[in-house]
Amino acid sequence: MDYKIYLTVRVYVDEHMDIEVLKPHNSQYGINGKEIIEPLRKVNGMEYCIRDVSEEFTVEDLWHWIDHKVYGDSMVFSLGKYLVFDNVRYIVEDIKLPLKYYLDRMSFNPENVVDVQILLSENAGDVFRDDGIRYYMHSRERGKHNEPHVHVDVRHEYFGSFSILDGRKLTDDYIKAKDIKKIQKKIADNRGPLIEFWNLHTDGLTVDLNQKWELIHY
Repeated sequence: MDYKIYLTVRVYVDEHMDIEVLKPHNSQYGINGKEIIEPLRKVNGMEYCIRDVSEEFTVEDLWHWIDHKVYGDSMVFSLGKYLVFDNVRYIVEDIKLPLKYYLDRMSFNPENVVDVQILLSENAGDVFRDDGIRYYMHSRERGKHNEPHVHVDVRHEYFGSFSILDGRKLTDDYIKAKDIKKIQKKIADNRGPLIEFWNLHTDGLTVDLNQKWELIHY
């Protein structure tokens, strides 16, 4: 079988996308430098066809193929790569599973073009921004817990889980009271979409809720 792959590149600083650094012939390459950025400019917005692969072709195989397409044998940098379905970016939890497994889970026709996004940070220290809180959901947990919940990472200092149904803190992890209030408000304001994600999610993919909620713009 053949896979058609559409590659996009997003370079970001803080919560915003840096469009300028990917423009062809721009002499500015940001903090990552020409060696990393120049090859990414060439593949951004390009469609490729990977021919004659078996149904066992894994996401790991795809990631390796992309790395080689971007950097050849030199491989100067490890790229962050994501599958994109309906304009929502997904982290693949188990890259050793076949790509077709994830496409089937998303009811995606493998004959269509598969969107893959490469994400590159220009931050000196990579951070999330919404008062420093990152929201995420591990879909493969569905069935292991009776109660729908969302995970939080507060400035890389505190971690926990909160009920989507009523905002209750489900873990014993310490989180400051003011941050708990912010988290509970965010959940309350987005309860409908969160329930939808919980119910429709597929095993082994983690949705980037900060992107979905437009807390980050890349």
